[in-house]
Amino acid sequence: MAKSQQRGQPQAGTRALWQPKDWHAILFMVAAAAFFFRDILFQQAYFWEDFLYYFYPVRNLAAVSLAGGQLPLWNPFTFCGMPFQADIQTALFYIPNLLLTFFVSNGHLNFYWLEVQIILHYALAGVTMYYLAKEFGIERLYAMFSGLAFMLSGFMVMHAIHQVVICQVAWFPLVVVLFHRALHRKSLLHMILGGLVLGHAVLAGYPQVTLYIFLFLFIYFLAELGHSVSTHGWKESIPAILIGAGFILFAVGITGVQLFPTIELAPLSQRAEITYQKSLEGSLSWDRLVTLVVPKFFGTSNSQGTTFWLPKPYWEYWETCVYAGIAVLALAIVAVTKFRKNRTIAFFSAVALFALIYSLGDDGLLHKFFFSVVPGFSKFRNPARMSLLLAFSLSILSGYGLQEVAHAVSAKSKRFMLIVGSIAGAGIVLRLIISGGAFQPTNSAQFMQQLQPMVSSEATTALVLIIVVAGILFLWYRSAVSGTAAVILLLAVQFIDMHMFGFSQNNSPQNPQAYFEQTKPLVDMVKDEGTREYFRVNSRSGSAMILDRNQGMIDRIWLVEGYTPLALQRIYPPAKDWQQQCDRMNAKIHTVVDERTHAAHVGTSTTYSPRVYCVFRDTVLPQDADMKAFMEGDRYQPDSIAVLEAPLREPLDGSGKGSATITSYLMNSMSVDVNADKNCYLIFAEVYYPGWNAYIDGARAPLFRTNWCMRGVPVPAGIHRVELRFEPDSFRHGLWITMITVVLAAVGIGYSSRKTRPASKPPA
Repeated sequence: MAKSQQRGQPQAGTRALWQPKDWHAILFMVAAAAFFFRDILFQQAYFWEDFLYYFYPVRNLAAVSLAGGQLPLWNPFTFCGMPFQADIQTALFYIPNLLLTFFVSNGHLNFYWLEVQIILHYALAGVTMYYLAKEFGIERLYAMFSGLAFMLSGFMVMHAIHQVVICQVAWFPLVVVLFHRALHRKSLLHMILGGLVLGHAVLAGYPQVTLYIFLFLFIYFLAELGHSVSTHGWKESIPAILIGAGFILFAVGITGVQLFPTIELAPLSQRAEITYQKSLEGSLSWDRLVTLVVPKFFGTSNSQGTTFWLPKPYWEYWETCVYAGIAVLALAIVAVTKFRKNRTIAFFSAVALFALIYSLGDDGLLHKFFFSVVPGFSKFRNPARMSLLLAFSLSILSGYGLQEVAHAVSAKSKRFMLIVGSIAGAGIVLRLIISGGAFQPTNSAQFMQQLQPMVSSEATTALVLIIVVAGILFLWYRSAVSGTAAVILLLAVQFIDMHMFGFSQNNSPQNPQAYFEQTKPLVDMVKDEGTREYFRVNSRSGSAMILDRNQGMIDRIWLVEGYTPLALQRIYPPAKDWQQQCDRMNAKIHTVVDERTHAAHVGTSTTYSPRVYCVFRDTVLPQDADMKAFMEGDRYQPDSIAVLEAPLREPLDGSGKGSATITSYLMNSMSVDVNADKNCYLIFAEVYYPGWNAYIDGARAPLFRTNWCMRGVPVPAGIHRVELRFEPDSFRHGLWITMITVVLAAVGIGYSSRKTRPASKPPA
C-alpha cells in the first residue's frame, strides 16, 4: 500500500470538514461504552450467566488468595480439588486481573469492580480499533466509526458475560497495529512490543480466541510476505520473515508461565478431545445468515429470558450472533466494491468471507478441513465464534467504506448512487421475502402464526434502518448535509441500532451478592462444622442445588462439584452409585431431592470416608477395567485397602492400627501427623495430579495415584509428619521462560531505543 495509507494520511478529496484529535476519539469511545452499559455502572442491572456462575467466582478466588499472600496454583474448593493457575481461563497473571487484588475487602472481591473492568475493555477495544483504522490509512473521523463498530459489534455485545473473551479481544487491534509496523518498518522495537502485547492478550485466558488471532496474524503475514516478494524479491523480504518469527517467539515466551502448566493440564482434562459432531455445536446455517440484517429473526436469549425458537440450546443465540449493524454492513459493501484497487480492502474482504464460511460449520467446507488437518481446531466447538474475524474485518471495511463515500461524493459518482439504491432495494426485497414466510419452518401453522408478529416487527426495524442509512448517504451525495454531519449521523444510527439490539442483552436483575448470600445459613452451618473436621459438600443432585456449583471459590467451602470447561477426567472414584462416590470423596453434607415435590434439601451422610486415613493392605490392578470392576463390587472396603496401579517395593501385610490427623490445610499444601504401629499406606481423599510431592519428616517420599483418582503415600511404622506440596515443574519451567523473555525484551527495547535516539549536537 502507499506510504500515505500506511501512516494514516488522508487521500485527496476525502478530507471531512472536521478532523477530530486522538483524544476526542478516546473520549468518544469511553463515553459510548459507559452510556451503553450505564445500567451496569449505576448498579441498576448486573451481568449474568457465565459471569455469575464462573468468572466472578474465579476472579474472587484469585484476588482474595493473592491479597492473603497465597499464590493459587491449586483450587481445593472445586471438583474435589483441581489445578487453578494451569486452567488458562483463570487468567491469573493477566495484569488487569492482578489489579483486582487491590479491591478485596472483608475476604471478598466486590463483583462491581469486575464489571467495571469488563466495560473498560470495551472502551479499549474501540480505541485500539480506532488506531488500527488510522494505521491502514483511514481518516480519524472515519476511524472513529470503525472503533465504534468493533466495540459494539454483535460479537462483543453477546460475549459481555465472558470476561476472558472481551479482555483478550480488546487488545487484538493493537496487536495488529504493532505487527503491521514491525513488518513494514522492519522494527525490532515494534516486534518486541507487539510480541509482549500479544502475549499479554493470551494471558487474558481464552484459547479459542488465541487460536483465531494467531490464525489471522499468519494469514496477514502471508499476504504481506507475498506482496513483498512480488515487489522487492526474496532477498529484501528475509528481514520481514525474521521479524514475524520474532514477534511470535516473544509472545509465546512471555506466556511461558501460563503455557507450560496449561499444556500439562489439557490432555488430562475432559476437553482433551471432542468429537467432530460435538465441535459443530454453535454453528451457523445458511438460512440463519438472515441475522446479518435481522438479528432477532429467530428470537432472543438474554438476561430477561428466551424467545429463541429454533430447536437449539438457548445459548446458541449468542454464540451464533453475526450482527454488526446495518450501517456497518452497508458501508462494508461500499468498500468491497473497491477491492481491486486497494489490496487492504481485498484482504479484509477475504477474511470476512472466510470467517463467515467457517462459522457455518458443517454447512461450509472450512470447519471440517481445519478440524481434521490444522492443529488446535479439534479442541473447540462453536465454529460461529470465528465471527470475531468477521466483526473485525467489517469494522475496518466500514471505515474504508466511509472514505470511499467521500471519494464518490467528491467525484459525483453515479455508480455510487447505484450502490446506495441497490442497498435500499435489497432491504425492501428482503422485507417482502420475510413477509412471504421465507427462512421459517412450515411444519406448524399455529406456531408460525404466533411467531409472525415478532418476525415482522424485527424485519420492519431492519428495513427502517436500511432506508435511514441509505437516506443519509443520499443526502451526503446531494450535499444536503456536510461530510462531518453525515458521518456524525451515521455514528448515531450505528449506536442506536446496536443499542436497540443489545442494550438489554446483559442487564440482569439478579444481584450477584444477593444470589450468593441467599444460602448464607447453610454456608454458616458448613463453616461451623468445618472448625471441627474436614469434609466436602455435595452441592447438587441433577438440576437441584443447595449451593451454586462454584460457590466454594467464594465462601471457601470444599465442594464435590464445579463448573469449568477444563475439569479433570478423573475426579470421582468408581462406585455403585453417586452417593457412594460422594462418600468416598469425603462428602458429609449432600443434596437430597424429595421425590414427590422435587425440592432440594440438606442431608448428612453417616458413611462418608475421612479426608485422610491409614490402610494396611493393598491390591494391584494395573488395568482400568479391572480397577473399576473391583471398586464397584462388594469386596472393596475403602477404609481397609489401597487399590494401586503398580506394586509397592514392600507390600503391606494386612494388619496394623494407626491414625492420621490433619494439622495444616492450605491451597497448595497440607500436613498430616501419622501414628501407625506398622507400615501403612496413607490415603488422601484428594484428587491426584502431577506436581504434588510428598515429604515424610522433611525428606522427599513417593506419592502414587491410588483408588483411581486419589493420592497415596507409603508411610513406615512410627510417628511421622507427612506433607503434601503442590510444586509443579511445569509452572517452574514456564516461570523461567517468562523471566528470560522479560530480560531479553528489556535488553532489546533498550538497544532499539538507543539506536533510534537522535545524536546530540556537538557543542558550538
